[in-house]
Amino acid sequence: MTIIAAAEARAHAWLDGLQPSVADGNAHRSWFALGDPQASFERVLCVLESNDLLTGEGGLRADVGLVSMGDHFDFHPPDGRDVAWAGEQGLLVLAWLAAHPPDQVAILLGNHDSSRVQELAFETDESFAQAQQAAAAIHSADGDSAARLTDAFHEKFPHIPTPGIADRDYSAFSVAQRQAVQSLLVANRMCLALAAELQDGTPALLTHAGVTCRELEHLSMPDQRAPSTLASALNRRLADATSEAGKKWSRGEHCALDLSPLHVAGIARREGHGLMYHRPADPDRGGGANREWEFAATGARRFTPRSLPRGLVQVAGHVGHSRCLREMPHWLDATATERKRGGLRTLTFDGTEVRYRMGTEPGAVEDATLVLIDPELNYQQAAPWELLPLRSVAV
Repeated sequence: MTIIAAAEARAHAWLDGLQPSVADGNAHRSWFALGDPQASFERVLCVLESNDLLTGEGGLRADVGLVSMGDHFDFHPPDGRDVAWAGEQGLLVLAWLAAHPPDQVAILLGNHDSSRVQELAFETDESFAQAQQAAAAIHSADGDSAARLTDAFHEKFPHIPTPGIADRDYSAFSVAQRQAVQSLLVANRMCLALAAELQDGTPALLTHAGVTCRELEHLSMPDQRAPSTLASALNRRLADATSEAGKKWSRGEHCALDLSPLHVAGIARREGHGLMYHRPADPDRGGGANREWEFAATGARRFTPRSLPRGLVQVAGHVGHSRCLREMPHWLDATATERKRGGLRTLTFDGTEVRYRMGTEPGAVEDATLVLIDPELNYQQAAPWELLPLRSVAV
């Protein structure tokens, strides 16, 4: 049996029971963080194997620890494959991760994961397929016809924020994915944040998309900079929300996870915003910038790096290099233009200047530092795909 086949068997075994894995107590691991694993199961495993992290039995080596930075679903399938195949691949990746001990694999919650229990909490496989058909019709229509079809879409699918959610953003949804996410949330296997140390010993906060001063205000911790304290506060919010929703999930009832105001799920005719949605961008970049939509006081989908908390080092996925090149053109270091996709990158704000560059060197102690590690795993042009080595992770 090949490593990939053995790993797939592990994933299916977990899916058959959705049972929590048990900690193995191994405190001596070499840790790595994997940016958004939105790609085929085979590619994710091949990247890990190329870094010599796997055993012949299709699992992580016992001396290796792994952090998945969130977003396990929804990627553009290659030619000849459909979104249902992409959905199955994402489910396999998440299940394979979950099959490992919780003190060996830590799983961050991303917006594509949380959407399964938020925006798509009330959908069935059948209703979502109908929503996709309706969204496709809107996409091919124009003018008054598109407007009428959009009104009909929202009347029939009141919980789906926009047609684009169905035919693009979360197009690989399935009820099986939602059940897996619910199971992992209830078992405390998915988290909003982790405290870690970079290889040089620098304390760092790991989240899917980074925290800004807005999130610290919502936590009532505007001056807090300790990653362990912030991670605990964020995870308490998630645990409280899961406890409330989990009561209904256990009874087989539909219920959306509520993480507002930290992370606000989309509602009819308005996309979500906040903790797992926002991305760094230059509001003055021109071109396709839409300040009203991107930086609205309520509903912001972007943040200026000047709003990052100074004195805090963070690690996040969520945004690939190709998007950063488009949305932060005025802040590019010479190294940032050396490649078009992928790579480990660092965004800093020193109180005066914003700088975006390749590599993972933090700024000065008083700077705001955000290390971005989304490898754009689904794009061959982003190879070689890199993992971020870590000295330790608090799990």
